[in-house]
Amino acid sequence: MKNDKSVLENSEQLQMFRKKAENLISRNRLNQDFQFAGMEIEELLHELQVFQIELEMQNDELRISHNSLELERLKFAGLYDLAPVGYFILDKFGAVTEINFTGLTMMEIGRAQIIGRRFQDYVANDQWGDFYNLIRKMRSVNTRHNCQLTISSDKGKVYYAQLEGTGILNPLTAELQFYIAVIDVTSRKQAEQRLIETNERLRMTLEASATGTWEIDLKNQRLYFDENSYSILGLESWAFDGRYETFFKLLHPEDRQTFKTQLLLAVNEEKDLDAEFRLILNLTGLRFVAARGHSVRQDPGSFRFVGIIIDITEKKKLQHEADELRANYQKSIMTAGLQAQEKERKRISDALHDSVAQMLYGIRLSLQNNGAEQSMDNFSDVSKLLNEAITEIRNISFELAPSILTDFGLVESIKEMAKRLNGKSFSVVVKSQGSEERFKPDLEISAFRIIQELINNSIKHGNATETVVKINLMAQCIIISVSDNGTGFNLKTSDYLTRGSGLLSIKNRVGIFNGSFDIRSGIDKGTVVSITLKAD
Repeated sequence: MKNDKSVLENSEQLQMFRKKAENLISRNRLNQDFQFAGMEIEELLHELQVFQIELEMQNDELRISHNSLELERLKFAGLYDLAPVGYFILDKFGAVTEINFTGLTMMEIGRAQIIGRRFQDYVANDQWGDFYNLIRKMRSVNTRHNCQLTISSDKGKVYYAQLEGTGILNPLTAELQFYIAVIDVTSRKQAEQRLIETNERLRMTLEASATGTWEIDLKNQRLYFDENSYSILGLESWAFDGRYETFFKLLHPEDRQTFKTQLLLAVNEEKDLDAEFRLILNLTGLRFVAARGHSVRQDPGSFRFVGIIIDITEKKKLQHEADELRANYQKSIMTAGLQAQEKERKRISDALHDSVAQMLYGIRLSLQNNGAEQSMDNFSDVSKLLNEAITEIRNISFELAPSILTDFGLVESIKEMAKRLNGKSFSVVVKSQGSEERFKPDLEISAFRIIQELINNSIKHGNATETVVKINLMAQCIIISVSDNGTGFNLKTSDYLTRGSGLLSIKNRVGIFNGSFDIRSGIDKGTVVSITLKAD
């Protein structure tokens, strides 16, 4: 504004000087004898000198302004050429009229070769419609528009580019021009593509492994699940309100409180969650689910809790089958061992009964036949010893392999054993009820051995004077109860199973038949053992 005012004032002064000069010339022509007054000439010279100085000052100011403008132009040119994005100026037909150095580098071409060429030539053919749509939008002057295109350089290099552009009217020609910034987003596009592929692989993995993801909104106290989680939980997304209590109601009643405590503890204390629970679904029934989760720290004092849900029903099923196979294998080994033991006992029993006992019977008969010729006192002593030996052998044979068990069943064999054990200081009472239906031989033998071992323990370790044996024969199982009035023992000691040589053996026999084994005892309170053996 100052420069404009100075120019205006100088112009008025020049006009004034011109008028004075013209008047003087006119007077000089009218009056040749006219002489300039000394005063007027001095004033005119003074004004001319002042005007000359002002012109010189204005010229200096213009030169300084020109230098400043040139410096700014050079700065702008540097920024324009060295900018990290490509700048293009297109005419109204889409031809390149100006381009910066970055744009030339992207297009791998010289400035002379690209000026005048259509920008469309570098756009992928299937995206020409997107490019022309951008041009159409930019015809609305001074409005900014953008799009993403695939661009090929002059040498065939392919870029993913973000185009940001606007329409401008040229101030000199009033022609419409398009100012476009071309940003190379290839790295970002490739990263997005890798992320999409990774997410797709993750989605397929989650679906194949019956795994879903979940997250807790700590601020609003809400649970969020993905589609896989809804499928695992047997839920419809529209039917779940996200509340904790709604989710907990889905859990098996026996697991509900335990999992609730684990989840809230993990969230409140920012600990990892690793828990399992059961679901009872209307369509699929009982399902086993594993939940894993951990906190993700965001800003100080703020974190998220995320995790996965895995359907482990099949895993549990396979694990159960493996446990059953392992148990059956162990049962087979124990059964084979017991069968071999029983077989060996029967062999020894038969040998004692058929061999040794028969020999003793023969000796006694021989002595009886020759008894008349010998002293009656000597014969009586020998006969008594032989009878005791025969009785002992019969008892040993019975204990090893009671033939009465095979012929008459469990109850009769136990009663026979009781008769053999009853005496002045010890008695066995046998009570039975239920059907007289016979069971498999191995089940009856195991029941007999268990009762035999419990009675022996009452005598040897309990110092009992009476033992009561109750046998209940049912359709699918045998229920046994053996109680005595002995000294008993403390069940809280860790070694009570080692009391007597047979408790572990009894427990193994019970396990073979999927039964139950319970002991109740106390110091000076006797012992009660309850056992159930299943027929199948």
